[in-house]
Amino acid sequence: MKVNIEGATWVTKAVLPIMLKKKKGAIVNIGSASSEILPSYPLYTIYAASKAYISMFSQSISLEYQKHGIDVQCQIPMLVATKMTKLKPSSFFIASPEMYSKASMRWIGYEHLCTPYWGHSVQWLITHVLPDVLLNAIVLRYFIGMRRRGQLQEAQNKSKQM
Repeated sequence: MKVNIEGATWVTKAVLPIMLKKKKGAIVNIGSASSEILPSYPLYTIYAASKAYISMFSQSISLEYQKHGIDVQCQIPMLVATKMTKLKPSSFFIASPEMYSKASMRWIGYEHLCTPYWGHSVQWLITHVLPDVLLNAIVLRYFIGMRRRGQLQEAQNKSKQM
């Protein structure tokens, strides 16, 4: 919440006066599929809710400041292979940081809410065709499995320490 809500809000508050004086600027916030593409995000509820804040915050201030020459955009990535996600780019659905950042830069100034990487846009389209009940079941099953693997690894690490 500190990073996704407080950080984005305070940084925006700090840069807006400068942009207003110049009558131009761009603010790009990073949202998440957890709040825009998927119907729910179980076991990561607070994360998804904080990303929903970013989306609504961005869309609202975009309307407030567009007449002042300030573009505000919320980009909605899906999976990006970063150290944090511990993913390796194995398909066109998972972007490398370089691929995502290049796509991200090309989209600045076009739409207030967007999915810059084309593979993520395809995934978004697919999720809109599937029923929410199916998506919810898939996501819940995936995260329960992830939690079980994490708990198993934690237990193994504890037994090694003893």
